[in-house]
Amino acid sequence: MLPADDTTCGWINSLPARREPKRLKGDVTADWAIVGAGFTGLAAARRLTELSPDARVVVLDAQRAGESASGRNSGFIVDVSTSRAGTREGEEAIYLAKHRLNLAAISALERLVQEHGIDCQWRQIGKYHCAADEANLGEVEAIAGFCRRLGLEYQELDRAALTQRLGTDYYLKGVFTPRAVMVQPGALVRGLFESLPDSVTVLEESPVTGIEYGPTIRLHSADGVVSTRNLIFAANGFLPSLGVQRRRLMPMTLTASLTRSLTQAERQAIGEPSDWGVLAAHGMGATVRYTEDHRILMRNTAEYWPRLSMTAEDLKKRRVIHLDAIRARFPALEKLAIEYTWSGVVCVSSNLMPSFGRLSDNVYVSGGYNGSGVGGGTIRGSLIVDYAFDHDSELLEDVVTCPRPGWIPPRPFLDLGALWRLRRASVGLGRDL
Repeated sequence: MLPADDTTCGWINSLPARREPKRLKGDVTADWAIVGAGFTGLAAARRLTELSPDARVVVLDAQRAGESASGRNSGFIVDVSTSRAGTREGEEAIYLAKHRLNLAAISALERLVQEHGIDCQWRQIGKYHCAADEANLGEVEAIAGFCRRLGLEYQELDRAALTQRLGTDYYLKGVFTPRAVMVQPGALVRGLFESLPDSVTVLEESPVTGIEYGPTIRLHSADGVVSTRNLIFAANGFLPSLGVQRRRLMPMTLTASLTRSLTQAERQAIGEPSDWGVLAAHGMGATVRYTEDHRILMRNTAEYWPRLSMTAEDLKKRRVIHLDAIRARFPALEKLAIEYTWSGVVCVSSNLMPSFGRLSDNVYVSGGYNGSGVGGGTIRGSLIVDYAFDHDSELLEDVVTCPRPGWIPPRPFLDLGALWRLRRASVGLGRDL
């Protein structure tokens, strides 16, 4: 199943028009080929030019570079990765390693943003984990306990403090971690693509339709073939469609909406807050942002959607859900309208662990970031190259010592199990949606 994303992403549509893509035509030879031109693939390509300057590097993408999940997410580069699993005692070492990787990703991306002058609304303003329902206050307390045990920077905030900071009294309690970054993800990934070294060839709108493995790997597309000595899979949510980690990874389809910019009167009505980002303390709850340019982003639909992409009618139904959720948080903004609604495909595993490593002598994979792909893809995309070159580091050790993704059953059992887990996770969310 090939990517076929909608054309209604607010992040992407707010950017200038792009030049015509370079597509795969005829036979191309490479030392390294990368499938996927998102955060992972672009980071891997950049790292290859550092460790092997003379290597011929080709990156293939089924769509425009960076315009799949990488340009469609909520724009969080997280500092502290938490989930209910991560707050259990005995798992601190795994999540402390994730924390180190998160901070390394933030540092690496900040350096590239500054070096190449990437205009992506880079804002190191932290993030909030919040609960809007008494039933989920325990989730906030568990996250605070997790941060406390690991010695991580955090603040616990009550309803009054959150209201003052966010401009809404919707949330009862929250945990703030200060080192997270908010970005315009479409602008960030485009800047990373456009600043790649000239030695990297990116072939867009060139979906891989067949693969021949061997000492020389042949990647087939409609109008050409790439022959390469080494291959890195970096297609994240579409890895299972490529036959990679099918029993370890699965795609999920998320939808989001972005409003028009608030007027000055509307900003005053909610207390003129600074920009912020909120993650629900419950893993299936809503992700909400108030952006630097005074828009509200709402993402509160995560679905197992075997068709992966959504139609205009599908998106219209979810726009209604998003608008209801925005108005529940900001009743004073009754006239605020949604400008964009879009979908995107992320990659998850049953135990929230990514896939990373060698699949065969000359084939590697990095993917499955469970919703944290901006930082996760960036740092692991670079480290998969280090891994292939036996270039040891403490960060690489953090990656390779993490557990493998858990086993996932085949369809139709996957379909039934995924739907059951999503319904079960949604029980008790209440206002957190």
